[in-house]
Amino acid sequence: MPARIAHISDTHLGSRPSNGVRHNIWAEEMKTQLLESDFYKRFAELFDIIAELDPPVDVVVHSGDLYNSPWEGNPSQPPIHAQITAMRVLQEFIQKTGIPVLIIEGNHGLFKFYEVSLLDSLKLAVPGLKVATQQDLKQAIREGKPLDFSFENLDVFCFPFIDSAVLRSSNMIDIYDDWITTHQKRERLRPTVAVAHGMKLDATLYSAIFSMGYDYIALGHDHRQIKHTPNAWYAGSPERWRFDETTYKKGFLVVDVEAGADPVITPHHLEFKRPVLNEKIAIGIDDTIESVVERVEEWFSKNKLVAEWNPDTAARVRLVFEGNSKRLTSFDLGIALENIRQNVLSHNSKYNIAQFIWELKQSADAEYTAASYPEIESEFLIEDPEVDFKGYLETLEIDKNYDVETLTKIAVTSLEFAVGKREGKMTSEALQEDK
Repeated sequence: MPARIAHISDTHLGSRPSNGVRHNIWAEEMKTQLLESDFYKRFAELFDIIAELDPPVDVVVHSGDLYNSPWEGNPSQPPIHAQITAMRVLQEFIQKTGIPVLIIEGNHGLFKFYEVSLLDSLKLAVPGLKVATQQDLKQAIREGKPLDFSFENLDVFCFPFIDSAVLRSSNMIDIYDDWITTHQKRERLRPTVAVAHGMKLDATLYSAIFSMGYDYIALGHDHRQIKHTPNAWYAGSPERWRFDETTYKKGFLVVDVEAGADPVITPHHLEFKRPVLNEKIAIGIDDTIESVVERVEEWFSKNKLVAEWNPDTAARVRLVFEGNSKRLTSFDLGIALENIRQNVLSHNSKYNIAQFIWELKQSADAEYTAASYPEIESEFLIEDPEVDFKGYLETLEIDKNYDVETLTKIAVTSLEFAVGKREGKMTSEALQEDK
């Protein structure tokens, strides 16, 4: 008997764009910020559409990153309204339709150093919800049992996110592969689906999953709605999480699955009222501050952003300036753009813009891409921390009892733990590792 599933992913509830955002603009007063609310609306829209599908689906699978935080770049819990939205939407959907929902854990919404999951509390609040967490995965491996769910006419095997670095450091790569091939195999000749969160790009998508003969593999982590193999797709994220996603089609997938046959994939795409614009502006050798500012103003006008404020259609804008001029410096251009931003985002502004950020690319060899969401960046902004810290120490009067090399070692190691380059906690043993 065929089965039908709705495949959604990467909803990132609780995302709060904060860089270059118009201040004190609420979607709901003192509850949700304007751009944060876009993610909640999209989540509700997905389930409203799925509830009306004809024929109906047998199950909804969410392949990870339900919430945006916590994650390694932001240890905070998701906003209370994000958790309330998840509870309310899922409760109403399951009560209205009787369709079960299964959510696996991704790398977002995952506590890094605690053996607890936000999905467990969500499951307690939503009857009919099934979840598979990283803790469930670890327990299944330890006990040598499958991590799966059986529904009326299909079986689903779950592969929550697990970092390959964690598996390597624990000497678990072979054990994990063996667990997949031994315990995650289909037992019945009926539609069988796998749900996984990972990508080849960061080595978190494990090849053994593709050797198990699943009829469909529902993937999460990549925000593009894209085919990975003939029977494995990424559903993509339903909202524009970053500016480099503006060209991606957003929505979800409906998948008709039959045992031993190729799945039939039907993409569903969403439409957006809010423009998200990601454009490049070239800087010529003879450009001045005045000419660049004029070009920016022309660009605003051409894109119909000189308009009365409308919170539903106010645009998010990122402009990338490429090239060099002998008549202006990046510092001068930055000051001019900051003045533009203050004007654009003021409450008496003539622009219908909710967010305005920019990036300067001065040459092909020296490029810095500012984060559209600062909270999701966790990289060094220092080219060589060791050299820079030693240079800083040279500006100080250091007591001769202190060893410069030891101080530098402590500082650099602390940075590596702070940005997630090293796993675990900062200890004295960590300082001895490289000796």
